[in-house]
Amino acid sequence: MRGVGKVEEDRRVRHVRRVTAGAVRRAAALCVAAAALAAAACDKVPLLAPTGSTITLTASSTIVPSGGSTQLTAFVNESSGTPVQNGTSVRFVTDIGTVAPAEAHTQNGMATATFNAGGGSGVATIRALSGAAANPATEGTNAVTITVGSAAVDTVTVRASPSVVPASGGTVSVTASVVGTGNRPLVSVPVTFSSTNGTLSVASAVTDADGHATVQLTTNRESVVTAAVSGKQGTVTVTVGATAGVSLTATGAAAGLPSSVVVTPTAGTSSRVILTWGDGSSSDLGLVSAVTTATHVYSNSGAYTITATATDGGQTFTTSTVVTVAARPSVTIAVASPAGGSGPAATTTFQFTVTPNAANGVRSVKVDFGDGSTALDLGAITTAASVTHKFTAGTYTVRATQTDNNNADTTAVVAVTATP
Repeated sequence: MRGVGKVEEDRRVRHVRRVTAGAVRRAAALCVAAAALAAAACDKVPLLAPTGSTITLTASSTIVPSGGSTQLTAFVNESSGTPVQNGTSVRFVTDIGTVAPAEAHTQNGMATATFNAGGGSGVATIRALSGAAANPATEGTNAVTITVGSAAVDTVTVRASPSVVPASGGTVSVTASVVGTGNRPLVSVPVTFSSTNGTLSVASAVTDADGHATVQLTTNRESVVTAAVSGKQGTVTVTVGATAGVSLTATGAAAGLPSSVVVTPTAGTSSRVILTWGDGSSSDLGLVSAVTTATHVYSNSGAYTITATATDGGQTFTTSTVVTVAARPSVTIAVASPAGGSGPAATTTFQFTVTPNAANGVRSVKVDFGDGSTALDLGAITTAASVTHKFTAGTYTVRATQTDNNNADTTAVVAVTATP
């Protein structure tokens, strides 16, 4: 019996030992697993700025166009003034647009990210956060504001080129210049245009790299164009030029002498003026913007209608006036002695006084005594000349003919009666 008990006891001891060894192995395994989990958990905990640290956030630009971006830099220092440990995590938050990456790590105390404005406008407040370095609800050195798009507008100025259209109408370019603080041109800012008259090519335009937005205005009336951006606006006035027109004042002279006409344009106009003189000839005066005098020589006496046609910006204006041209100034001839006629006073020899008219110049003066004798050529005389001639008995018509520098002839006659 004792032998049987001994065997049973040994069996129980071996069983207990096996159970105990398994428990020990499981416990060891659990410890190893717990240690690994603890190590992994430690690896995932971010490194944050310690209490007392400060963050100073700056931006490369505090004005960004819609759709634009700028770099952000956060400087993180411990309370001692030294940079925080490399790899310290800094988180960026913004109320407009986005920041990428949203979380960055320091190198020599500096963490960088990029602010992307998106397509809107406004003032973005961006904060940098790390541990106890800053309170998210407090705006201090850890925050920066960036003005986005049209919210950055300081002034809007508008100009038109040209600023005057013809009375018949025309098209001008209207340009709005949009600037921000420091007279900095603002890019990609939408500008709304309106006009009191006329037609705009588009109702809005976006500023270019120089901060300019341009539209076209077509009008035939005075128009005030307004350019507006985010509550700021500017205006320019496009005026209409005076209607093309001229007035005429004519002064007539004798045939062969210059008659004149004074052409006075309507104030503020510059028209091309063509004169027709009424005798088949015309003169192109070109652009007339001030009082201009034109002259013309008529060959014959009479009344002539002078017509002016003024053209400006597609407009045509016509007016006319009448000029009276007197007869051409003539040479004169008179009997100096005897008085002529019949009776005792009449003789066979007469003296004549021939007086040229030098108004048109004198090329020659000839006297024909009317008795078949050769005409007497006095040449280009400019003052009165006396000539004598002996006639046989009878009555004669003596003729003086002057040829002027225009090759025009004038004639004067006188009758004499000679007795033996």
